[in-house]
Amino acid sequence: MKLPSFFGSRRKRLKSRIVSRILSHFALIVATLFALFPIYFIFWTSILKIQLAAISLSSLIPNLALITLYNYNYVLSDPTFFTIYLKNSLIFGLSAAGVGLVLALFTGYALSRFTFPGRKPFIYFIIALMQFPGTMLVIPYFFMFKELNLINTYLGLIIPYSAGSIVFTGILVKNYIDSIPEDLEEAALVDGETKTGAFTKVIIPLIKPILGLGVLLAFIGPYTDFILARAFITGNSLQTLALRLYSVSSISSSGGAAIDYGVFSAFSFLMGIPILIIYLIFQKYIISGLTLGGVKG
Repeated sequence: MKLPSFFGSRRKRLKSRIVSRILSHFALIVATLFALFPIYFIFWTSILKIQLAAISLSSLIPNLALITLYNYNYVLSDPTFFTIYLKNSLIFGLSAAGVGLVLALFTGYALSRFTFPGRKPFIYFIIALMQFPGTMLVIPYFFMFKELNLINTYLGLIIPYSAGSIVFTGILVKNYIDSIPEDLEEAALVDGETKTGAFTKVIIPLIKPILGLGVLLAFIGPYTDFILARAFITGNSLQTLALRLYSVSSISSSGGAAIDYGVFSAFSFLMGIPILIIYLIFQKYIISGLTLGGVKG
């Protein structure tokens, strides 16, 4: 009498497990489609012949008759896309990523390894700063840098961009270093290494994942920034991709200003390529940093 009951309960568990897997896979598929749809929408809009007002669910279905490269030709036919806008965006993004990452590295290491008066309040202060939007600092930055004659200069934007990346990335680095046993550094010191040597040869190789994530985060902010660049850049020679995106996709119409969403989408898609390249270069480090950096400590 027990065998049928045993096999029946086992069959029920198997059925519930299958149903659970089906539901979980269905949820993952829906979430993936939900995440990929904006990318598909932007790309498809960038190669459409029709206006955005004419886009419907049927027009989003791939149709070779609707495809055109006009929007990409319009964007890329302007040589200043590369010589001014892309160049400036890369200068701001890479400079801020490099300087900000070095400062965040020192900040995170100091907060993790050194004990000094006010250490914990300072950490709480940094965490509190993360709750406020960076746009709050635009006006104070503007008046301060205007007095220093840094408006419409590379340095005038690289400084606030670099400072902004210290806050979040510094805490990530600190949390990651907290998970590394101090015994490793002490062993290096016993072997004859200096404190600097132990830092460069022991700590830095172990925190590469969080540094990869820090590079991406520190680059994306300045590279895509519009508000600070709009306030600080007054001449054409320092214009960035974000500022050009605003001007190139704005068109005049009988009803006032309008947006050419075909050009807007093509420009946005091209603008995202450098971010994708950086992600692919640091991919293995970024994935590790995302999964470990936020829970260490």
